[in-house]
Parts: sequence; C-alpha cells; structure tokens
Amino acid sequence: MLFSFNENEDELEPVEIDDSFGKEKDLENLLAKHLFGTLFEKSPFLPFLQSRRRQNEADIYALNAEGDIIIFELKRWVAGSGALEQLLRYTQEAGRWSYEAIAEKYVAYKEKSLTETNLQKAHQEAFGLDHPLEKGEFNRRQRMIVVGSAAAEDLIEAVGYWNNQGIDIDFIPYRIYKIKEKRYFEFFAKPYDERVTGRKAILFDTDSSWKPNAIWEMMEKKRVSAYGSRKEEVHRLSKGDLVFYYHKGQGIVAGAEVTGGKVMADAAHDELFWTVKFLTAIPERDKPIHAFSVADIRRVTGKNFFWARTAKVPYLSLTEAQKLLDEVRKCLGDSRGD
Repeated sequence: MLFSFNENEDELEPVEIDDSFGKEKDLENLLAKHLFGTLFEKSPFLPFLQSRRRQNEADIYALNAEGDIIIFELKRWVAGSGALEQLLRYTQEAGRWSYEAIAEKYVAYKEKSLTETNLQKAHQEAFGLDHPLEKGEFNRRQRMIVVGSAAAEDLIEAVGYWNNQGIDIDFIPYRIYKIKEKRYFEFFAKPYDERVTGRKAILFDTDSSWKPNAIWEMMEKKRVSAYGSRKEEVHRLSKGDLVFYYHKGQGIVAGAEVTGGKVMADAAHDELFWTVKFLTAIPERDKPIHAFSVADIRRVTGKNFFWARTAKVPYLSLTEAQKLLDEVRKCLGDSRGD
C-alpha cells in the first residue's frame, strides 16, 4: 500500500488504487519490454517468445541463466485453484521443447537491441557465462510465474494451492496508483527490497558491435552515448550517476560521472548522450585498449551482469560503485584532469 503524508509527517492517507490498466495485452507488452531490465534488475530473464494471436500459448516465455524456461502468465482477476490449470498445460507442452525448437522461437522473436542470432551465444553473452551452455542443458526444468493485481486474493490463493502441491510456481503482484491524474506502476519483483534508488552506477556498453568507432567518439567528446534503436537507453542514467564503459570482449575501459543537465541529441548520428567528467584514464585511438576484465568485475562486485543490454543490470549503489572505481583506477590509472 502506498500512502501520502502531510507536512508534519504525522498523518498517512492511502493513495488511490486504479486497476483500469487497459487490456491485458497492454500489461503483457509492458512486462515483456522490461523483462530483463527495469523490472528484474537482480535476476533478469532472456525472453524468446510472446503470445501470438490464435496460438495456444502462455503470455511470455523466457530463459534464466541456467537455461531453464520461465513461463509468465498475466492474470487480472480469476477465481479458484482451477484458474491456473491452463498454465500447467502450457508448461507441460513447453517441457517437451528441444533446444532447436527454442532457438527457432528465439530467432523469430529476438529483441531489436540484441545482435546475436545464435541462441547459445546470445545466452552466454546475456548472462556473462564463461562458456555457452550445451544444447542439452537448455530446458531441463520449467518454472511458472503468475503476475497479477496485488488485490486479486483469489489468484494469490490459487497460486498458493498449486505451490503446496509441489508445483514450481510463484506469484508476483503489481499495483497501479493514480495521483493527480497521473498513473504509477508498482511492481514487486523479488527480492523486493534490493532495488537501487537515488544516485547509482551503470555499466554502459560502448556499442562496438553496431558502431566500432563509438568508443572513440565518446572518449574524445566526453560523453556517454547510445545510437539508433538503442539510443533511449541513455535515459536510464541521471545527472550525478557514475558510468563504467564496457567494451565487448574486454571489460571496463573507463569510468566517469554524468555531469550534463539533460539528455542531448545529435541527429546527424542518430545519437542521444549525456556529457560526463572522466574519473579514470581513458583509452586513446590507435593505441592498445587496456581493460578491467569481466572476471575482475565479478570478483569486485560479487554480481553477474546481464551483458546483452546497452545498460547492464543490475545497477550498482554508490558504495558498490566506489569500490569498483577504486579497483578500476588501479588497473587503468586515474583521470588526467579531463
């Protein structure tokens, strides 16, 4: 429950809940778009199929780092334990899919921001694995996640019933609030209390797969940029955030603080960017690139990042970022007054 409070901070008033979220398909599209970014920073998923018209399918199918299939079903209001029997049938059918069948669905669905069409390689890159999974390691088990209104008591009871029967199923609630004619979406992705708030740090891709010279343009122009279909990713950053430049296949090549007052545009290059102040030494064109490796990133942060996105998740708190920055400086050197 979300509350507003007065200036004296001694009175609480519930904020109006607004469950009129348009069509269920709208909620599905919202979840699918942010499945391995905003909504699941701590435990992202790689989607490979979304429900299609006139097909007997669940709403969203995705893979986790272990290659298990995660099946998402969105429900607004349902009643009784029998309401989820259809989801169990979808899961039983998905359990029969071979690696080849999943790979075919992935190629057909593949998100625009992902460049790799081979599922094994895409999965390895996305989860930062040392080696790609063997084909036989995909789909060894299936897990169900039901997403529904936090007020849908019958749905919560139904999920609890099947969970008590030994079925691997979980419930993730959401709420929609209305405040002064503006609507807000609250999502309770687990673990509930570990989201990074306020100033943060993000590992940000240099986009070398799409634009090989992007790294030099960013370094020389003192900016952090994204291009083309991925340019909106810069909106994940804010003034005061720290950014670590991740160069594919090498690691972190520089660190900086976002100093600009707002996101800027360079229409000629189909680019959006923030201006930055570098906090480490930076690579120079026509010289070997030195990098803080992926193995070292994992060692220092204790995290496994979702490498497939431009803005890697999970984000880091400033405390975590300072620890990483100290180690990156030891490797790359301090800034030179840039």
